[in-house]
Amino acid sequence: MPASMATQDSDKLASSGLKRVIVNADDFGFSPGVTEGILQGHRAGIITSTTVMANMPDAAEAIGRLTEVPNLGVGVHLNATQGRPLSKEGQALADDDGIIRHSAVSIILACCRRPKLIRAVVAEFDAQIRWVLDHSIKPTHLDSHRHTHVFTPIFVRVLELAKQYNVPFVRRAGEKLTGPGWPRSNPRERWTSRVLNLFGVANQCIGGRRASMCCPTNGTWGVAHTGCIDAAWLIRAAQSVSVGVTEIMTHPGLSEAPDPTRPVSRLAQTRPLELDALCDPAVREAFERNNVRFVHYEQL
Repeated sequence: MPASMATQDSDKLASSGLKRVIVNADDFGFSPGVTEGILQGHRAGIITSTTVMANMPDAAEAIGRLTEVPNLGVGVHLNATQGRPLSKEGQALADDDGIIRHSAVSIILACCRRPKLIRAVVAEFDAQIRWVLDHSIKPTHLDSHRHTHVFTPIFVRVLELAKQYNVPFVRRAGEKLTGPGWPRSNPRERWTSRVLNLFGVANQCIGGRRASMCCPTNGTWGVAHTGCIDAAWLIRAAQSVSVGVTEIMTHPGLSEAPDPTRPVSRLAQTRPLELDALCDPAVREAFERNNVRFVHYEQL
């Protein structure tokens, strides 16, 4: 989609009076159980979109299964915090055994201490986008594992990658859950949400018109409740969706036995519970009562 069309569509969305929700399942290709859970959540639930972790061992097999779900939007889950890098430059992010092991905080701190690492992050992101394109997938949007792309020095470069590879949209940071009745969340995730909100404001200011074109949503919900999204949370979200486009970030999957050959997910125990919630008929009914239309990024 040309940039001018993206701008026009963003303006239409703001003035259309429609309530639209993108339900994105992060981590496609992380493991067979995560991939299968996402596919099930699309077929039987409200998942409309997913993003591929191109540097995971199971990514190629996951990509091969996309023929089963032609209506699922597919983007790239840019990853500089786990797994083996696809690029030579990305090796600078890895430990001596060639595996990247970073938290959301440690990757940002590492880039602050060694600004040249930002180039390694961007080169790795570039390689992952090209990997997806080489597998005949035209990405609908870009987001990132552990929110790395929201860090402003990286964000502005992700905008450049989106332009270079004609990817029309980038996930927008910003979560404002208003009103009472929201289920409790983990203090750590609430802190993450607040920090990302600050970066989100900075990114829109520094990114200017390009950021406005690429980030057309009202923001991304689910950050403060990462690992504890259930049917009650989704029903409360359904009641709160306002005019425009809101993205809901989710992490579904099936139960899997520990596998030392694959990266560890701290959400392993909660993924099946989140999948059940996403497939709960009461959740879909709640969104329908609020006249919410489910979409993915390519449909904006």
